[in-house]
Amino acid sequence: MPGPEVPTEATSPAAPVPDDRSVVIRGLAKTFGDTVAVAAVDLDIPRGSFYGVVGPNGAGKSTTMKMCTALLRPDAGEVWVDGVSVWMDPTEAKSHFGALPDDLPLFERLTGGEFLSFLGMFRGLDSDDVAARSASLLSVLGLDEASTTLIADYSTGMRKKVSLAAALLHAPRVVFLDEPFESVDPVSARVIADVLT
Repeated sequence: MPGPEVPTEATSPAAPVPDDRSVVIRGLAKTFGDTVAVAAVDLDIPRGSFYGVVGPNGAGKSTTMKMCTALLRPDAGEVWVDGVSVWMDPTEAKSHFGALPDDLPLFERLTGGEFLSFLGMFRGLDSDDVAARSASLLSVLGLDEASTTLIADYSTGMRKKVSLAAALLHAPRVVFLDEPFESVDPVSARVIADVLT
């Protein structure tokens, strides 16, 4: 059975002209069998804004975010982040955004500091920059003392915070967050909100 039809250069809408929008979504759609998860979403998100998508469970919020961050291929439509097509040039697009999906896998047998170092190397970042940014992010997120603790021993709040550090490590211009405050204590939630601000 052939895979889903994915926009190609010939069928994709024209790329948006760089302007005051950080994210542009056109005709984004996804089905799973007979279930329509996302139905032709069009959305413009202004630069420098906090933009929330709300709805009941099963409304397609996480599915939309996964398609916006190259984690799930859409059946139709296109997404541009910072003027770069996520599906035409995913490598370049990923350098412009960070993502905190709800189900981000963490390497349980690494410490928080090792996890960030690994991600920095994986992204091809300069090791000195990774060390400096990791130390800064762990400090501002209140994880400096836990930087040498295995992630397996982290609380839910600590896991959210180290995941946020991972999303911010390469200094992206856009950050996608899925349920960033779910199961997080009020103090951790405030720290995360302050860092995002």
